[in-house]
Amino acid sequence: MTKETLVKKFPYFKTVDFDHAFDNLTEVFTREVIGKYIRRLVEEKKPFSLFIADVDNFKYINDGYGHKAGDEVLSGIAQFLMDSVGMRGVVGRYGGDEFLLVCEGLTEYKDVWDIGHEINMTIGNLRFSNESIPSITISMGIARYPVDTLDYEELWTLADKALYRGKMKGRNCFIIYLESKHKNLDLKAKRDLSFSSMYLHAKIFDTLTGTSNLAAAIRNQLRFLVTYYMFDHLCVETRSGMKFNMVHSLAKNKDFKPLDYNEISKIVDNSGLAYANKISSYNNIMGEEFVERLKEQKIVSAVYCKIAAFDKEFGYIRIEMTDTARIWQNGELDIIITTARLIGLSLYYSRQTIEELDDGKTETVGEEK
Repeated sequence: MTKETLVKKFPYFKTVDFDHAFDNLTEVFTREVIGKYIRRLVEEKKPFSLFIADVDNFKYINDGYGHKAGDEVLSGIAQFLMDSVGMRGVVGRYGGDEFLLVCEGLTEYKDVWDIGHEINMTIGNLRFSNESIPSITISMGIARYPVDTLDYEELWTLADKALYRGKMKGRNCFIIYLESKHKNLDLKAKRDLSFSSMYLHAKIFDTLTGTSNLAAAIRNQLRFLVTYYMFDHLCVETRSGMKFNMVHSLAKNKDFKPLDYNEISKIVDNSGLAYANKISSYNNIMGEEFVERLKEQKIVSAVYCKIAAFDKEFGYIRIEMTDTARIWQNGELDIIITTARLIGLSLYYSRQTIEELDDGKTETVGEEK
């Protein structure tokens, strides 16, 4: 988009000093320029949508392939975002691996959804000079002015809430803020994301050993996992069916059915773990019939982890997402495995089985207050 076209489409930029308006690396607007633009739109009460876009797992790119590769990725993403938005908006770099998209005059839900969907579906086509760099994905949080708020600061908070929801869903997605769904998301919980692995493992141990009531301990730990990671569905699958069934209030599907225990047993590896970022890509591993059963329940991503101790097998922790492919993180899988191992040991030494425990009713987690 040329300077002349930009000024004609968005008059605000007529007053901008273009010699100092662009980020040196990515060639999109600087944080200062894009920030002043957003504030001016609010001051003049002009409708627009704010996208906060965050590159998924960018630290892995920097650490694994070097900062030169990281710079190439950021430059490529910036150009991709400009091409994707085109005449519908402008792009700025907020800092690090975060970008801002501002679409002036565009607030209809479908129009915003179309942009988010287009970006989400095509960014994986990006290629770089270092061919070993893996496919890139981004997460986006979107808020609309004045649809969602009339306040400048709150607009940022709402977009940040939407981004937080997207990251906790597993990244590689976009979330448009909706008050009915996201009002009660607490951004203070973002501090939890910085908790160390040691802290989280200690929390699991404390939860599972903090009471003599093993059923209550298991229920509390599984509820923590669903709440902390925003899993859509979690239960313990046993040979007799689902136990400790928990569904997140924001899950697309809330009616989950038992799966074939033996089919789960076939797909787990020697460590007792099986996971898929996108179920449809795993037909050859999971088997077409099993995948079809998952699709019937609108399951898109899943993790299955064996609960066992020594020679005793008790069931599987079953976790699923129903809206979009989730990029399962090593830290998440580590916590799931630790939970399964500790539950297995607790059952073994107490000489109980999952079936014998009082698991209570299906629990909806994260319900709006």
